[in-house]
Amino acid sequence: MSLSILLVGDYPADPTLGSSKVFYKLQEEFLALGHRCDIVFGDEIGGPRSRQIRQLVCPWYAARAVARRQAGQHYDVIDAASAEGLWIRRSSAARVCRSNGLEQLNYQRMLEDARAGLTTKPWTRRIWYPLSRLTQVERAARRADRLLLLNAQDYDYAVRERWQPPGRIDVVPHGVSSRYLHDRPPGAHARGGGLLFCGTWDHMKGIAYLTAAVERLHAAGRALPLTILGPGVPEATVLAAFSPAVRPFVRVLPRAPEDEVVQMYRSHDVLLWTSTYEGFGLVLLEAMSQELAVVTTPVGCATALVRDGENGVIVPRRDPAAIADAVERLMADDGLRRRLGAAAAATVADMTWRATAARTIEVYQHALANR
Repeated sequence: MSLSILLVGDYPADPTLGSSKVFYKLQEEFLALGHRCDIVFGDEIGGPRSRQIRQLVCPWYAARAVARRQAGQHYDVIDAASAEGLWIRRSSAARVCRSNGLEQLNYQRMLEDARAGLTTKPWTRRIWYPLSRLTQVERAARRADRLLLLNAQDYDYAVRERWQPPGRIDVVPHGVSSRYLHDRPPGAHARGGGLLFCGTWDHMKGIAYLTAAVERLHAAGRALPLTILGPGVPEATVLAAFSPAVRPFVRVLPRAPEDEVVQMYRSHDVLLWTSTYEGFGLVLLEAMSQELAVVTTPVGCATALVRDGENGVIVPRRDPAAIADAVERLMADDGLRRRLGAAAAATVADMTWRATAARTIEVYQHALANR
């Protein structure tokens, strides 16, 4: 049965950004599978620019945007991210609540950052955010016909907090564009680009521990080149995190189209994925698909995909010494990097966006059948 689907998320309409990219990829695959799919992004949702106020009122603005869409089009399924589905009116459409990372768990990460001295978290924000946003996220999850998550940690939290019965919670991982699996050059790629960090320059990505690890390596005489791809902040902001002696070895590049990002995976030697929390971690999956050796913390999809010493190296969260040691070991052993990279690609060989879309359609069909 062909479905009419509406994806809703308070994200920029930018296919180079993680959560937005997910919607674009799902839309592409839904259409290829014979379904209809529209997207409501943040610009259409509207609302105030103030982040604190927007967190409070965005679900209401999202409901208005969805109502406008429903006035001209019937949808079988409304798949809304986070709290944005809270006030969507009841109709014949099944309502799926999607999380690209539970904000409750990310909030715990923010508190850990504050305890580590990386950020400040005044009591006003510690009260406001849970009341204005986290309660709405929970209520949206409870009101949905089905809850769609990305990793086992989020699933365990939702079950423990009784947001939904376990049978109404689905874990559906992201995928990789099939063409990047099919056109991957055989064997090892022409590498030599050094270390790669790909993602927003944010404490959730463990940037304090990344920079500390790189500083340790340079202090030990390992002046390795490092590429920071798509930080989303000015180059000067990134370089300021490193000592003057290290900065000449750091290259900062803006967000890029998918083709260019894949070439980065194919030309570098090691991916540094140092996050302290992730809902999934699309960068890790994409890098593994291109036979890039990875150093990763055990968060997001890494817990399901990476086996330490077999298809990657797992290091503890918030441990720059362990990151530096892992990089030292990998960069000293070309054969090990090749072996881990080949095993990584084999691990994720079937994780395509088409498979993600097909599994998501199954979630929608269950939601419709069991409303």
